[in-house]
Amino acid sequence: MSQKNHLLVDAGATKSAFVLLGGNEPFRCQCAGINANYTPEADILRILAEAVSQFPKQTAIEAIDYYGAGCATPQNALRMEGYLRLYFPTADIRVWSDLMAACHALAGGREAIVCILGTGAASCFYNGREMVRRAPSLGWMLGDEGSGTHLGKSLLTAYLSDALPHPIRKTLEERYRLGREYILHRLYQEPQPNLFMSQFAPFLRENLTEPAVRQIVATAFNTFFSKQKSYYPDSEGLPWHFTGSVAAHFEEVLRESAETSGCQIGEITGDPMTRLCSLSQDHSFRKPIENCDL
Repeated sequence: MSQKNHLLVDAGATKSAFVLLGGNEPFRCQCAGINANYTPEADILRILAEAVSQFPKQTAIEAIDYYGAGCATPQNALRMEGYLRLYFPTADIRVWSDLMAACHALAGGREAIVCILGTGAASCFYNGREMVRRAPSLGWMLGDEGSGTHLGKSLLTAYLSDALPHPIRKTLEERYRLGREYILHRLYQEPQPNLFMSQFAPFLRENLTEPAVRQIVATAFNTFFSKQKSYYPDSEGLPWHFTGSVAAHFEEVLRESAETSGCQIGEITGDPMTRLCSLSQDHSFRKPIENCDL
C-alpha cells in the first residue's frame, strides 16, 4: 500500500533540504541550492530529479510546502510550482518565500521582524499571519549586507587592499591558495561569484578572536541593522528573529551589533526545518500561492 507523506523543502542559494513526513521516521536528503531568481531551469529540474530519486519507493505525497530563495514574487512562485508539478502532479503544492520558513518556525502567531542571514540576507515585518512589509531584495551585488557573501566580499576586499594583518593574510593564502589574479579571475570570469565569496565565512568564524577579523564581521552586522531598521520605523519593542548559518555561527557578534543598534534579538537558529516539521500537522498557516507576493 502506498505511504502518504507531506514534503517540506527549504531551498537556499547554497543547499536545498528535503524532509518527507508521514512514516515512522522522517526521511531527509540534501541537494544543491536553488534560487528561483537566477538558477537555470535545467539545473532546477536536475536538482528536483536528484531529490525525488532518493525518496522511498511507492511514496504518495499529498502535500508539499516549498520554501525557496527567490520565490517572493508571484511569478517565481508559480513557476516553481510548475516545476514541482512535473514530479508531483496530484499533490497540494504551496510555494513560499524562504523568509516565510523563518516566520513560520520562529515567530508563530506573533509580530516580529524576521531575518535570514545565510549565503544571502533578507528581512520582513511579520504580523503573525503574513509578511506585511519586506525590505527590498537587491541581491549580492547591491545588497545582502551581513550575509555570507557580504562577509566574504569584505574579507577579500581587505586582502586585496593589503588591509589584513600579515599573519591572517598568510593563513588565508595558505588555506585557499589565493592570489590577486586568481581572485579577480574567479570573481569576474567564472559563474556564481557569490558562492565563491560566501565560502570564506567559515574562515572568518575560525579566526574571530583576531581583532581585524572581528571588526569585519561587526561592521557587516552593524551595516545590516542600520539598513534594515530604516525599513521598519514602527518596529520598536519587537523581537528580531534570525535563521541561517551566518546568524547561528556568528551569534555572539550579531547580538552585540543588535544591542549597539538598539534592536532586541529574539530567537536564532541555523536551520528552521526542525521546527517546521513539528508544525507540519497544523496547516492553518497555508495560503494560496497567488498571495505569496511579499
